[in-house]
Amino acid sequence: MTETAEAPPTTGAARSARWVWGLELLALLPIAATLVDVLSGPHLQYLDYWQVLLKIYNPDASLDVGGFFALRNEHPLALPALAYWLNVLAAHGDNRTLGCVVVAVGAITVLVLRAALPRSLPPVVRAGLVVAASALLFSPHGLHNFVRSMSGMAWLTANLLVVGTLLLARRGWWVGAWAVGLVACLTYGTGFPVWVALAWFAWVRREAMWKRVVPLVILAGVFAAWSNLDPGVEPGQAPSSDPSRALYTFLAAVGHLWTANNAGMAVVAGVAVLVAYGLLLTTRGARDPELRLWWALALHALLACGMIGVSRIDFGPDYGIISRYASQSALVALPLLVIAGWLLVHRSRANTPRVAVVAVAAGVLGFALGVPTAIGLRDEMREVPLQAIALRAGLTDAYPITVPRGAQVRRLLPQIDHYPFTPDFTLGCGGPELGDRIDVDDAERLSQADKSRRRDPSGFVEGNEQLDGATVVRGWATGLDDPIHCAVVVDGDGEVVGGGIVNQVRVDVSTKLNWLPGRTGFAVVGPTVTDETRVVFVRESGRMLWLPAEAESGGDR
Repeated sequence: MTETAEAPPTTGAARSARWVWGLELLALLPIAATLVDVLSGPHLQYLDYWQVLLKIYNPDASLDVGGFFALRNEHPLALPALAYWLNVLAAHGDNRTLGCVVVAVGAITVLVLRAALPRSLPPVVRAGLVVAASALLFSPHGLHNFVRSMSGMAWLTANLLVVGTLLLARRGWWVGAWAVGLVACLTYGTGFPVWVALAWFAWVRREAMWKRVVPLVILAGVFAAWSNLDPGVEPGQAPSSDPSRALYTFLAAVGHLWTANNAGMAVVAGVAVLVAYGLLLTTRGARDPELRLWWALALHALLACGMIGVSRIDFGPDYGIISRYASQSALVALPLLVIAGWLLVHRSRANTPRVAVVAVAAGVLGFALGVPTAIGLRDEMREVPLQAIALRAGLTDAYPITVPRGAQVRRLLPQIDHYPFTPDFTLGCGGPELGDRIDVDDAERLSQADKSRRRDPSGFVEGNEQLDGATVVRGWATGLDDPIHCAVVVDGDGEVVGGGIVNQVRVDVSTKLNWLPGRTGFAVVGPTVTDETRVVFVRESGRMLWLPAEAESGGDR
């Protein structure tokens, strides 16, 4: 009788490897959470994107190559502008599509940082640091860079190129490093400090003198070229010479990740980070060759935060903690975790699991503290569809902060097939769209809430927000047994001239009128209202309800 050999028992090393891989897979969670935000975000692009688009397109919709090299808010944006153009060709300028690309850029950055980790670190420590890198780079602190993709395409792409530049330099591929560094400088102004980091890197590696000098020569050339580029539209304020305000903004940018929307605490955290770096500098082990790349990255990130402190000094005391700056705070924090972790592990291997736990905990902390920022951004984005409707309806001056005034953008977008001038634009009714006509006489007027008739549809117009050439009407409305599907604005002739959003959470309404559902809020935008303007609600059955567009008085709100 032949005996069947038993399978060898799983070795401890194999179990440990699986455990490490399981830990490292946690790095996917922050990426997935960010992707959900991006995919549920608005179609419409944001702010500076429109100015860049007007630079790279001529009025006849032909491409202006020179526009790719114009500055925007003092920054070169050649590579992001190229991405914007490609996104127009591939996805009609959809913010969500470009946002997915930015998420991919962030994920690749995590992978490049993983490749840069010191090989002498135990696998579990490396896994913990990868989780920390993902959690900090995808922290809700910096959600702006993903859900407002035009910004992340600049900031995060520049960061990726900088990390790639330093990794190439560590491998001794200096010409490749310089080439990638130049592309980083064409991507965003925060790429400029990489030349100082490269010069320092070459110096501590005792490279040939010309390799130490070339980065500084290139930096001088980059600065000369930058100063001669088309400045575009400059920021609204010029920097002052108050060094204390610059220091405050710099420290807030450094410590941004370690506070929840409190610039003062961010300054304290920034000082703590700098003190930690200072203490590491006094430690001989921290000068190990394995850690040079991370010191170079820290130097680059601190100089980038310094640029923020100097150039945005007059934009308010809290400007150092605005969401799009969070990536620089992450690039400051990660080298600190790597260097400190390396020292602890090399002093005693018994510290290995402790370092892994602290790395993951630091990532979790930086991620969790960003939640208030994310909540604010989600609230702001909730009404972005109103901007798209206003743009499509020709109300081009209604949102001058996020869409340029005048008809220039509105003339360009239909020519290049850009959202919201695309077939997929809709008011969400599955029926009436802008320009269609509705017979309001066939609709039922919504009455104010009455608890003696709880199943009756009801609603209330609470107020009007006057914009330039437009009005936003806000209130609440519910169809109860036949829920409201969408809302449109109709003029005196019955023409659909605007629209908006419905089923927004209104806890105040459901608290006071406790028989109503929680999602009753609406906001619609249309031309300046008249006595004949109506807000028409289309119910799921297709039946319609209406309210006057002017704010009502009395009644239950």
